[in-house]
Amino acid sequence: MKNTIFLALAAILFSASVNAQSTVDSIEAKYKLLPMPGALTVEKTFPVLGNYQLQPAGSTAADASTTTSATSNVTITLDSVNKGMIWISGLSQGTVKAYLKKAPATYRILAQKTDAGKQIPEGTLIFDPETRALNIALGSAYNEANPAAIFANLNANAVSTVDAAPVTVKVKTKKSAEKSKSKVTYYTATKVEQNATTIQ
Repeated sequence: MKNTIFLALAAILFSASVNAQSTVDSIEAKYKLLPMPGALTVEKTFPVLGNYQLQPAGSTAADASTTTSATSNVTITLDSVNKGMIWISGLSQGTVKAYLKKAPATYRILAQKTDAGKQIPEGTLIFDPETRALNIALGSAYNEANPAAIFANLNANAVSTVDAAPVTVKVKTKKSAEKSKSKVTYYTATKVEQNATTIQ
């Protein structure tokens, strides 16, 4: 009697282990284990941070290597208290602050007085991590629906020059019964390579 119970129990355990193994095999057949992602770095979280080289007005990233004119650098740093705010230094107006509107790298620049004492109008900053291109437009209100729309004016009205000065374009707008003109200043820059910093 003891042997019969022992054999029955062994048969049940054996069938359960075979069934469990077939479940594991079926799961492994459907899903592949991916390697663990690398360490979370500041650059992955806030890709806009870093050093940039201003491009000559009206040029593209491909033109930057063939230009022999003097260029200037722009540095973007994270605010030490507010992680949704960045500081842009190196522009001709002085150091400017911008606020994160859309992750990972779309920022709104509010109208403000810079550290150099210059009053600047509202603007937009967009960084494209794939092309490493930074675009800044000062002089037009931030467009909540389509922040990149302001840069369509740059592509349509860009004028090629030989220095790293910003492009200024006159923009006309119509709203029902009101017309307005404004000057929009554009900056285009390319990100300079740097070492990754791990978040702790």
